[in-house]
Amino acid sequence: MRAHSCRSCGTSPALDAAAGLCAGCARAAGFRQPLPPAFFTTVAMRNALSDHDFGVVFTAIREHTGLSQMQLASLLDLTQARVSEVESGARRLTGAKLAARISGVFAIPAQLLGFYVETTVDQPGNLATEEVDWVDRRDFITLATAAALGSRLHPELDRLLSFLPAHTDPITRPRIGAADVDAIEAISDGFRRWDLAHGGGLCRTAALSQLHQVVALDDAVCAPQVRGRLQVATAELASMAGWLAYDVEDHDTARRLWTYGLGTAQRADDHPRSSDLMVVILLDMAHQALHLHKPKDALAFAQLATATATSRRYPVSTITAGYISAVTAWCWAMLGEPDPTRRALTAARDQYSKATLDTTPPWAWFVTDAEIAAQQGHSLHLLSLTRPEYAGPAIAQLSAAVGAHPDEHARSRAVVLPTLAVSYFQADDTDSAVRTGHDAVTAVTTLSSERCYARLRDLDAVAARHQRAAGVVELRADIATALAASR
Repeated sequence: MRAHSCRSCGTSPALDAAAGLCAGCARAAGFRQPLPPAFFTTVAMRNALSDHDFGVVFTAIREHTGLSQMQLASLLDLTQARVSEVESGARRLTGAKLAARISGVFAIPAQLLGFYVETTVDQPGNLATEEVDWVDRRDFITLATAAALGSRLHPELDRLLSFLPAHTDPITRPRIGAADVDAIEAISDGFRRWDLAHGGGLCRTAALSQLHQVVALDDAVCAPQVRGRLQVATAELASMAGWLAYDVEDHDTARRLWTYGLGTAQRADDHPRSSDLMVVILLDMAHQALHLHKPKDALAFAQLATATATSRRYPVSTITAGYISAVTAWCWAMLGEPDPTRRALTAARDQYSKATLDTTPPWAWFVTDAEIAAQQGHSLHLLSLTRPEYAGPAIAQLSAAVGAHPDEHARSRAVVLPTLAVSYFQADDTDSAVRTGHDAVTAVTTLSSERCYARLRDLDAVAARHQRAAGVVELRADIATALAASR
């Protein structure tokens, strides 16, 4: 809570609407009148604060109080020239500490500036934060947006590194070169191949350990061209570690790692691959939100990915554009909207058909025809949950994916099989559903992927509605045995 005494003289009662100053000190500071009640909660102010447009905020404050640029600058410990640049639009203020200072001086509700606020009876709207579960926190989309925009407004971006999970004592080196970055990229590629073959359970701890070793290189001496590659490689490793955590249902860790990776990739603005990586991380966040049955949040991440793809210095690759459309289709499908789903699916097919090897990011090699068929089939499957007429087309795409995934992509195949079985149930083909369901159990139980077991639980819930059909009781017993063993 703001102190009741004037922050200047410390004796007279303070006026919150006058920068925490008493009436006399406020007049001396240049206030002709205090700010009107609820000044910052008007539509215009909410929009400006949400956009971090302090030029609009400063101008409005001065118009209502009579403060000069020099007087406003003095209150905020800025220069008059900087206030002038902000008001004219020539400069933006994005630092978390400065935003917190402005919030404190003028009693701006912190949540309007994008800060996470843990309120109490005694401290409404303060800037205090605590470590909370990142899956449940209401401001996670705001946090991801701040990371994608490169704004340090959200205070947790500045301190995220201090609570990345599984911290180890790093081994630092004073100088690194291109060969070191090659090694980091090879490490990420190795984890990706392991995940596709076996799931994330057996290597996520190793990925976290590797990430902390790599993060320690952030301040190492290196050539400028190596610096950009290092940042992208670090962000990719964080992204991969986040995906491994997600695959074993450690959603809190996944979000922290993805947010760190997103912020690190954003710093590599000069590297042409940073745009692709930022977008892919945002789409992974959307993927997770869908898995957690939060389609509106997922659509917000997909839309942020679209905005990021069109606002960066370098354009995203064609294959990444295709992935944006594919994930957007999933979002609309889970929301039960067939028309925007079909449009997004068409866009994804068109974009994927134009992708070439020379424009594909090195980490997108696994986006094969089988993966594309699985993406298309998943959208149709989600639509079929409310519109059974889409079950047939879903079966065609998902069957193609299952048949085309190579042995080294066993996890990718296993995650599709339960969905294919559900689609068979939706199409009233119980025999095929039961047969595919048993195949799914066999495939999933050979892996260390909790996400695949979650798909088995979804299959079981659908199978329960067909309990009287031949073979369903046995299938559910098979699923129950597998789930019990996994626990």
